[in-house]
Amino acid sequence: MKFLVLLFLLGTATAGNPSTRPARTAPRSSSVASAPAVLRKFNLAPLWLVSAKPAEAQTMLGCMGPQYRPFDLVYEKVMRDSKNPAVYHVQGKSRERERLLPFSGTITVVALKKVTYGNSALASKAPAHYQATGRFRLTESAQQEGAGTFTGTFTTTFSHTPEGLSYMPGRPYWWTEGPAGEGSTFTSTWTSAMHPQPVKLVWASNFMNIVDSVISGFSVGERGPGITRKYARVGWSRYWENDEWWVEAEGPVL
Repeated sequence: MKFLVLLFLLGTATAGNPSTRPARTAPRSSSVASAPAVLRKFNLAPLWLVSAKPAEAQTMLGCMGPQYRPFDLVYEKVMRDSKNPAVYHVQGKSRERERLLPFSGTITVVALKKVTYGNSALASKAPAHYQATGRFRLTESAQQEGAGTFTGTFTTTFSHTPEGLSYMPGRPYWWTEGPAGEGSTFTSTWTSAMHPQPVKLVWASNFMNIVDSVISGFSVGERGPGITRKYARVGWSRYWENDEWWVEAEGPVL
C-alpha cells in the first residue's frame, strides 16, 4: 500500500497544483506590529490546536496535487516558545487516503497587524480584528517510509474578544454569498528525498469557505451544497465527515 501511495505522489507534481487566488473580501491592514512585545500579547496556539472537546474537534481541511485530492491535518500540540514569542512548536498528524503520518515542527509569526473589514458585518462582532502572517516547517517522522517535509507560509485572521482569541464567522454556510469569515490558511510545498518533484498543498481551518478560490468549478447546485462530479470521484463526496482519525487506537483490554 505504501508503494501505491508513493506512486500517487509521483503523479501529483506534474501540473495544476493547488494555488490560492485573491480573496473576495480581503481585510484592510492598518499598522504592522511585529515587535516581540506585541507578539507576546497574543498567544495564537488555541487558533491552531485541535479542540479537546469531541463535539468541536475539527481537522484542518485542504487539497493536494493536480487532482486536488482531499487532505486533512491536525495540530495536536501547540506550544509557544518560552524565549521567542514568534515561534510555536507543534506536533500533529496528516492524512491523505491511507497515508497517515505524524509530524513535528515550528510555526513562526513574522508580522502581526490590526485589520478592518470595511462594510463587512464582521466589524460589529468583535472589538478588534488582527492578521498574523509567517512561515512554517513541518517534518514527518523519519521512521516512516516516504516521509517528507512541509514548508510554506500562512495567514491567520482572528478577533480579540472578551472571551479570548477566536475566529469570527462570516456567512452561515459555505455555499451562500458573503464574506468567508476569519480563519487560518496554510500554503505549502511537500518535499521528500524519495520524491523527485515537490507537491503543492493548501489547507485551512475553514477550507470549505475558501474552496471556490482554490479549486475551479468545485461546487454546483442552487438549493444546497453540491460537488462537481470529477472532484467527488477523488474523495470529496465525504468532505463532511468529522471522524477523529488522528486519535490513537486503544489497545486490547486484558
